[in-house]
Amino acid sequence: MRLDTPGFSPLGPALTFRFDGEPVTALPGETVGAALAASGRLALRRTAAGAPRGLYCGMGACWDCAVTIDGRAGERACQVKAAPGLDVRSAPPGTPTPFGFDAAPPAEPEEHRPDLLVVGAGPAGLSTAIEAARAGAVVTVLDERDAAGGQYLKPLAAHAADRPDAQHRRGDALRAEARAAGVRLETGALVWGAFARDEVAALLRGRAALFRPHQLLLAPGAHERPVALPGWTLPGVMTTGALQTLARAGRVSPAPVVVVAGNGPLNLQLACELVEGGARVAAVVEAAPRPGPRAWRDALRMGLAAPDLAWDGTRYLLRLRRAGVPVLWGARVAACEGEGRLERVRVAAPGGERVLEAGALALHHGFVPETGLARALGAAHRAGPSGALETVTDEEGRTDVPGVAAIGDGAAAGGARAALAMGRIAGRAAARALGLDAPARAADRAALDRARAFQAALWRLFRAPPPAAPPDDVIACRCEEVTAGAVRAAGGTAVAARRATRAGMGACGGRFCASTLRDILGPAPGEAGFAAPRAPLRPVPAAAIWHPRPEAARERLYDAPALPRRWTTASPAPVPPDCDVLVVGGGVVGLSTALFLAREGRDVLVAERGEPGLGASTANAGSLHVQLLAYAFGDVGDPGPLAEALALAPPAVALWRELAAAAGETLSIRTEGGLILADTPDALDWLRRKTAFERARGIEAEVIGPAELRDLAPALRPGLAGASWCPAEGQMDPLRGTAALLRLARAAGARVAPGLEVLSLARDGAGYRVGVPGGAFRAGRIVNAAGPHAMAVAQMLGEALPMRLVVQQVIATSPGPPSLRPLVQWARRHLSLKQTDSGQLLIGGGWPGRLDEDGAARLIREAVEGNLWTAGQALPMLSGLRVLRAWASPNIHLDRGPLLGESARNPGLFHAITSNGWTLGPLVGRLVAEAILGRGGPPAAFAPGR
Repeated sequence: MRLDTPGFSPLGPALTFRFDGEPVTALPGETVGAALAASGRLALRRTAAGAPRGLYCGMGACWDCAVTIDGRAGERACQVKAAPGLDVRSAPPGTPTPFGFDAAPPAEPEEHRPDLLVVGAGPAGLSTAIEAARAGAVVTVLDERDAAGGQYLKPLAAHAADRPDAQHRRGDALRAEARAAGVRLETGALVWGAFARDEVAALLRGRAALFRPHQLLLAPGAHERPVALPGWTLPGVMTTGALQTLARAGRVSPAPVVVVAGNGPLNLQLACELVEGGARVAAVVEAAPRPGPRAWRDALRMGLAAPDLAWDGTRYLLRLRRAGVPVLWGARVAACEGEGRLERVRVAAPGGERVLEAGALALHHGFVPETGLARALGAAHRAGPSGALETVTDEEGRTDVPGVAAIGDGAAAGGARAALAMGRIAGRAAARALGLDAPARAADRAALDRARAFQAALWRLFRAPPPAAPPDDVIACRCEEVTAGAVRAAGGTAVAARRATRAGMGACGGRFCASTLRDILGPAPGEAGFAAPRAPLRPVPAAAIWHPRPEAARERLYDAPALPRRWTTASPAPVPPDCDVLVVGGGVVGLSTALFLAREGRDVLVAERGEPGLGASTANAGSLHVQLLAYAFGDVGDPGPLAEALALAPPAVALWRELAAAAGETLSIRTEGGLILADTPDALDWLRRKTAFERARGIEAEVIGPAELRDLAPALRPGLAGASWCPAEGQMDPLRGTAALLRLARAAGARVAPGLEVLSLARDGAGYRVGVPGGAFRAGRIVNAAGPHAMAVAQMLGEALPMRLVVQQVIATSPGPPSLRPLVQWARRHLSLKQTDSGQLLIGGGWPGRLDEDGAARLIREAVEGNLWTAGQALPMLSGLRVLRAWASPNIHLDRGPLLGESARNPGLFHAITSNGWTLGPLVGRLVAEAILGRGGPPAAFAPGR
């Protein structure tokens, strides 16, 4: 329904677009989502499981309202403006329409070098920009919305107001001040990655841009804390911020009867605005208990710190009382019910359960800072009072990363008044860092102190118990439809649960399940309870950020024997008892070795410093390679000793199938062949030499022409000269594969110890003494299956291994229509391309990441852009998909084949080290186990001492 508040008038005559073929009336300036809500259409799409979904966050962060607009998949209904003739569909398109970017983009993004770049145009960002610009700095502000102001100071969208309220007036004034100060305001600007203080990647009006500022200030705001409870995914259930955006900016209510629930005065304001517009508020459900007589002290403090805000709160309560809206103190929503959309809200109140009939529910339980950019840059973070991560800053907003500041609710939730004051302080500090005259002002500090005092008193008054962890059958991750029970069954940290269940791997990037996962699993130290920020921080069209890159600059090898790890477990493992065999490393190779030894009755312990499978084993793309990689054969036509590993690949794939059967799963194993594309006659001749080399070593491979290639993979680009075809290649799900190996190893009797760090190894008679935190134990034999950390393990016993590290990246896209069954590579190019059963494309092929100073793997922007460009030249469909995330992980570089078997220098030490580790991992584990059992073992060509 449209709210009917006196003093508001539409900006223009109504327009019409179509939703699933039906006409929808909209007003100029309002979003597609607002127009659909005004017409009573709340179910906007269906999930992969068939569940209806609608508007949820209302600010473009959760992607739950993603629809298809004019054939473009994944457009956010809450962000796209309605326009005459739009064709909006709830279902994804059969063939995604390209996003309309140039087929031949410039070699580099458009570059900008402001003195100060501000990310976020809310109160904090605008006030910062104004102060710095007034001091003489050249300032650019980027914001994803179509107008500056943020959530608190957002302007009207489709109406004009005869008498704007104080909030609208303050927003208009702040925008005018920014323009007058000369601030460059770039709205509709999506910052998708921060790779350094002076390397911020963004889209401006759909075009790639790169910002290289002298100073960077992050003020991205916050999103609302989700509350997972029965029925919370029903259309009609949304955050208070989403409903307030509909009401304040669009003058729309999603239903005639609404329940507003959660915690805090924002709910009271929304309820009043709805009532004034003609909607009926069935109740305000407030989790905090009714303020008692002792609350007068905090009320007085609020009145002294901000009398206007204190009076606003009083007016809200009086207005609701006059309208007959009950405020249920000390109550909470127990469940949401309805068929296809919200119809009823069950409330647990002190007087007993109440059932409220309503078509919409607004839920608010506080805010979660948007720390993704600050975390991507490596700034220090801590868990705040609510458990959410907060950026650690000094009193002027500076982080521990030189030249980077973070303020406002995006650093730590503190309210709009604090954000405005802190922006003035940080803006002047940034100007001083640029050498400009901008002394600190005592008035700004006093305003910040008053704002903080008001917030402290306010939240003492509204102190409420945190939301309860959801029951097992409740969805915890909206994007991937993962239940709380699945997360509990996975256990461990949120990072481990994420990889075991895919919770947090959807379009929102984990923002809207991080708090819920913490509720379910409990707190973890540092950032271990939160998924690492991935670029892009928001899904972006692949074609918008791809650029041609020279492949000669691809390789980056590292000598890093003491590579540290970034994750920790909740508590270190205790010193274990002695064991027959100690396996160092809980990845696919280590778990497989332990499995095959335990099946033979050996007492085997797996020591994993982090959590099993959280390294390269689950960071790879799951390719099952049988033929030589396209970039491993070389121009000379002979890969050298690496070719000896060819014979291992077919039995390795067969072993994966055996393990899947033993685990009672398919593990999404598909062996529908592998292609290596050739785009020139010379490349095709090179493939002929390569396949002849492989056939001579028992690998089934052949060269096919254009017609056969079109039959096998019609979605690939036309005009290719041909390809090589290896029918035994394929792919599988590495997350499920690693989880299955862990279950099988434990079921066979292997002891797997997360959080057990091996600090030292020393000969002790016929065995080894193993030093760990807290003490030592004895192991008869050692298996070095530590992957990228294997060099450090070998060095403990005085050995140097002929291996190096390479950091490789993987890119995942949004789902597309089923189009590509084979695994695809490209002759003389670096590309690995596959489509999963869910429709996602996984893109890799050896493009590099980098190691930072503490050994963490980081993405390189140029590698992401180049990898996407190469993939787009192979598969035109990519131009209609979005990139969801990309990640980098250390991997092993061996140019002489695996290192397998017993050390000649240290009897009883067995190395289990291989590149192409995913495909070969279980077979390598079995070969090393057989060597320990005295049953042969690996071929001599792979002996560590060769």
